[in-house]
Amino acid sequence: MAEGDDYTPAPWAAQHDFKSARASYDRNAGRSYADAQAKNVTASDLVPESIATKSKHPLLIWCDTTGSMGGWPGVMFSKIPYLDHEMRTEYLGEDAEVSFGSITDTGDDYPLQVRPFVQGEGLKTSLEKLVLAGGGSGPGTYCESYAVAALYACRNVKFPKAAGKPTLIIIGDEMPYDLVSRSDAKTFAKVDIEETRLSADAIFKELTEKYSVYLILKPYGGESLTGDELRGVTKDVYERWEKILGARRIAFLPTADRVVDVIFGILAKEADKVAYFREEIEGRQRPDQVETVYKSLLTVHAEDPAPKPKPGASTMHKPAGGKRSKGLLDK
Repeated sequence: MAEGDDYTPAPWAAQHDFKSARASYDRNAGRSYADAQAKNVTASDLVPESIATKSKHPLLIWCDTTGSMGGWPGVMFSKIPYLDHEMRTEYLGEDAEVSFGSITDTGDDYPLQVRPFVQGEGLKTSLEKLVLAGGGSGPGTYCESYAVAALYACRNVKFPKAAGKPTLIIIGDEMPYDLVSRSDAKTFAKVDIEETRLSADAIFKELTEKYSVYLILKPYGGESLTGDELRGVTKDVYERWEKILGARRIAFLPTADRVVDVIFGILAKEADKVAYFREEIEGRQRPDQVETVYKSLLTVHAEDPAPKPKPGASTMHKPAGGKRSKGLLDK
């Protein structure tokens, strides 16, 4: 399926058009905050006490929706019918269900939003119910409430029939605060903790025992790669997440257009279907789009036979001379 093509994976998505779906999402997102404020929606209203699924193959996709993320949520929304189709027919199984979540900052109106598990047309409805308020911690801290979201996933998400660890994919461009206070745990994650505060490292350790966790990391704000080298805030953010999850759990992606393809690549890794994934993506995308996706998944697919790089294709590297600046693949 080329980027501009329509796709009809299910009756509810007949004549699906990426551009129309994106425009619809943007209209909804643009008014979601004002609508929520007019209805006096509180942060607590958007976080259920718990969510549960009987699916054997649940999937959680929780996205940073602060202003620095730009149009990433909209791109994902426009391709939801395709995500639903591939998820159920190729990677997870027909009973697969998805929980979407939104992550911002504890100082924002809606630091965490959690949607119940759904599939099919429910995916579209679920995303439409997220309140997009922008916000974020702003320059100087580069942290959001990822650890609060992780704590909720640890304690308040139930999947009694899951066949193994569910996959949880976080999409963002900042890092977790080092600590979650007892107050924030109760107020935002609806979790009672005995400790005065929990460290992010302890929370994510608990998370990785319960889920197979991945991060799709975009460059921070307007930062970009120079010679495939991480710099600035992006470098700091990557290194923090590397300590939490390890490099093989991080897909570094500079463009939102390929975010769903990278999600497929992660699911392919989990389902041991990397060969199918490569055949499928190479059959529907342009070579430059394929290269972007493969490059993002270099560490995630590290154990699998990788396609040989084309002559002149770039790889992450360290600069010669001077102080070493850690490249993406440098362990």
